[in-house]
Amino acid sequence: MIRKKSLIISASLALLVLSGCGRTVEERTDEAMESARDAFEMNHKQPNENVDGLEFYKPVGWKADVQKEEHAFMISKRSQTYAADYDVNAKQDSHAYYDLLMADTSKKVTQQETFVDSGTFGFVVMMEHGENSVEVVTGAGPVQITAIVERENLVESTERMMEISRSVQVNTD
Repeated sequence: MIRKKSLIISASLALLVLSGCGRTVEERTDEAMESARDAFEMNHKQPNENVDGLEFYKPVGWKADVQKEEHAFMISKRSQTYAADYDVNAKQDSHAYYDLLMADTSKKVTQQETFVDSGTFGFVVMMEHGENSVEVVTGAGPVQITAIVERENLVESTERMMEISRSVQVNTD
């Protein structure tokens, strides 16, 4: 009896795991875009890292490296790295990074979406990058974050990138 229940539970779990892996690229991309939109609109991550007047949310277990002179920082954990650029003079409604990205005809944009919330402009852009990965760029006001993301991590990474983008505060005092 116990063996039969174990077999049924194991089979159910295997089916559940396999059904999650069976999502198409389009489904993952759509889910990632929705996830980014939700993270942008919720704006619930408060900065927990402060380096020379630059404040941002750093996920637990991630390392941050700020290059203040270049107006850039990197956040990394294991083999995943997010590269961020920020403009100390840009306002929250700035479209500059988005406009530059969309003007670059060398990259093939597969999906993009823009957002506006409480005077802040945000965006997420996905571009082709090999068979198993996607180049993702998220931005909010004066910051953009870029990463090459494995397709199976697309939803989580895009949401995390937007949470970080949305949290950035540049103090020019």
